[in-house]
Amino acid sequence: MNSTIETLFKNFKVDDTEIPVSFLDYKGDKTTYITYQNIDIDNSFSGDDEILGYVDYYDIDIFSKGNYLKIVNEVKKIMKTGGFMWQPSRTSQDMYEEDTGMYHKTLCFAIEREE
Repeated sequence: MNSTIETLFKNFKVDDTEIPVSFLDYKGDKTTYITYQNIDIDNSFSGDDEILGYVDYYDIDIFSKGNYLKIVNEVKKIMKTGGFMWQPSRTSQDMYEEDTGMYHKTLCFAIEREE
């Protein structure tokens, strides 16, 4: 699934500014970036004592020194095109990281998968 997310966000830009997207951690020097990770798997479809389908949940973390609202909207659009559904109840509040001076927002998305 990571390769799917990497493909969705290849050359990701907002207002002509490229925003790097990395799995778990970003090591670059940009002041706006996104990280992502799988946070949960829920076995939601079963039959004959076997899992037939499940839901994968992914967190998309946006970090920025400034306003990130346009980024949030673009991330939602991109994830939707990839078959993901935004999970508002699992999405974070607006955060500010004192130690880095970064604004931070976590968006959660789910996708149904078959075994």
